[in-house]
Amino acid sequence: MKKIIFIFTILLSLPIFSQKPIHGYTIDLSKNKQNNYFSRKKDQGNEFTIRGTKGFFWSPEQYISEIPTLKSYGMNFLATCYGSFFRDYKFEIGTNDWWVPFNPEQEKEWKEVIEESKKHNINFCFGMNPMLYSARPLDTENEEDFETLLSRYKWFQDQGVNWFYLALDDLHLHEGMKVDGIGQSDFTNRLYDALLENDPNCKMIFCPTWYWGDTMNEPDKKAYLIEISTYLNEDILCFWTGDDVVSNKVTIEDAIEYKNIIGHDLILWDNYPVNDFNNSLHLAPVTGRDPELNNVVHGIMGNPMRDNLMNRMPLFTMADYAINPKNYNPSQSIVQAIKYNSENKQQEIILRDLISYYPGALTYRSKSTRINSARDEFKRLLHTSEKDAIKYKFELENLLFKFINKFPGIYPDTKNVIQRDILWMDEQLKEK
Repeated sequence: MKKIIFIFTILLSLPIFSQKPIHGYTIDLSKNKQNNYFSRKKDQGNEFTIRGTKGFFWSPEQYISEIPTLKSYGMNFLATCYGSFFRDYKFEIGTNDWWVPFNPEQEKEWKEVIEESKKHNINFCFGMNPMLYSARPLDTENEEDFETLLSRYKWFQDQGVNWFYLALDDLHLHEGMKVDGIGQSDFTNRLYDALLENDPNCKMIFCPTWYWGDTMNEPDKKAYLIEISTYLNEDILCFWTGDDVVSNKVTIEDAIEYKNIIGHDLILWDNYPVNDFNNSLHLAPVTGRDPELNNVVHGIMGNPMRDNLMNRMPLFTMADYAINPKNYNPSQSIVQAIKYNSENKQQEIILRDLISYYPGALTYRSKSTRINSARDEFKRLLHTSEKDAIKYKFELENLLFKFINKFPGIYPDTKNVIQRDILWMDEQLKEK
């Protein structure tokens, strides 16, 4: 009876949302923390071969801080975000100076990342996008451009890196930029061949311009994917994000269809829980991924939030899915994620309540990283009852106060997101 009352109290304390979220999970903090969780969950032969994450405009220091976490989560792969090499970490036109050599300080920092990865048996993967948002986009037919980009890859190879990717995604964002499947394939093959000369065992992943499955329904994009299938070295893997850029569901049928068109083994670039540069958070567990997906897809790589520390909570659930997809239970996983990232009951309750305000894209079946469920709920309440909206804002302010006090000095980006939401709510009330 006590347990039932405890769970009921938790549910009463959570905010009610106007949309109809498809949670697919519950959060019962009365469950105990399971030590050695991932070693117990691993099912040899059932896991994805590649299990990991990329960064998101992270600094080398952020990558280093996450490597022990990846290891403890049973993951084995860490890829650079090409934005980590953009000037001042800004995702703006003209900030991608891909041709500029690394300075001594950058080399020192990245060497530390590589060494930390080796220490924890994490496959470190270096990659760039030399076209996107660049004032001087790479020309695949220019020999000087090829040699310049190759020098960046060879520097990492000289440090012992043997996983690489080349991303030519989202080139459609540049008006007039040519999207040429044959040219992209030939260039990627040359890059891979040059790396193979120094290390016959190195691996290459290619991210095509049209990397999501829904593009197969458009004749010109399908023709591009067929060119990749025909001309790209068969040993090169390809990134794929599911049927959409942000996919609520990823099915084995979707994977087979895309794989049959592009003709290469796939790594799921899972655009969760990434919040890009939006004032949003995606904290709920991974849901909607096929329990048989590992039979068709070689690996899974999460795309993280800016706040690498808060990212550990949803990443825990992705790692849980990746290591044993058939037996993945999001309710069990998110509880363990909370407990692994808390030191006491007070912290557990705060993290649980943060999830209730900011479950994110998968819970609401949104195809956008912009979704902010706290703001959406506030708008609904303000439309129906100003008193309820004020109460909602007060409760969020109270949660932020507890969050700041019980987690001092960490989660800075997450705290800023919440603070901006509260200021936004104040503005909405003034305009009422």
